Amino acid sequence: MLIFLIISSSLNCYVPSVEAQLAPEVILTCDPSATMDVSSGTQKTTYVVCDIENPTAHTITVQVTVESELAAIGPSQEITINRYTNWMFLVTYHGDIDTISGPYESTVRTIITKVNSVNYDPGGTESYDVQINVDQYIVCQYDLKHQLLVVGAGSPIIVKSNIHCQSNNDFSKEFEAIIVSRDSESKTLPTGFEYEKNSCIIENSEDSITTTKDCEFEISTPIYLVRTWDSCVIIIEKDSGNDNFCHEALSMEIKVKTRLWLLSIIVIIATGVWMFRERLQEVIKAKYDPED
Repeated sequence: MLIFLIISSSLNCYVPSVEAQLAPEVILTCDPSATMDVSSGTQKTTYVVCDIENPTAHTITVQVTVESELAAIGPSQEITINRYTNWMFLVTYHGDIDTISGPYESTVRTIITKVNSVNYDPGGTESYDVQINVDQYIVCQYDLKHQLLVVGAGSPIIVKSNIHCQSNNDFSKEFEAIIVSRDSESKTLPTGFEYEKNSCIIENSEDSITTTKDCEFEISTPIYLVRTWDSCVIIIEKDSGNDNFCHEALSMEIKVKTRLWLLSIIVIIATGVWMFRERLQEVIKAKYDPED
């Protein structure tokens, strides 16, 4: 019996526990996706949170690498994870103002380098696929050639504007000029005023981050006005619903002046024609009426 106990005790010294028999491994999980804004004035970065879990009784050291279509930074040092614990870390993705919008693929990968402080070769690997979505931005600004335009009634209103747009992908936008009466703040043109040319299309390809176009808009005016018409003009994206009318920095003053001298000429001509008509009737009557 004594010999049996000694042999059994010796065997037990060499039989590893169930926990110790578990092969070294880690479980990697990350946020499946993230969104990035690269427009002017933004941070142009986004973050993905990852978690490494160690489900075994070993102390495991791992190295993290990141493969990405975007610039990415993961942990710079190896990570040691005690048994039955986990470790969270961030992967930082960087864009730029000219980063084309759309999805970008990335793979976060871990490789076991040490087990219980002993080099582990070959190390087991785990990976997780992540998608980074870069939002599209379109920013347009315009400059008006004049701050004040004065025309006479009957002359066209010509509005010239330089429209500059910046975007990180292709786009097409249509702009229009809107004239607003200073008296009523109405967007409806009064009788006799018509938009003759009121569309300017700006297009950009994904190969260029900026595009600029000189646009010209034309509004016809009636030949006669009772009084000077005061208004302002702004440039807006068509169907945008923009109601920021007559802002000093974004609008141009327009004055359509009456032509009183033209009215006087018309009155004089009309009076002359009437008087000539009466005199002509008298001459004809005297010629063909013997009694006179």
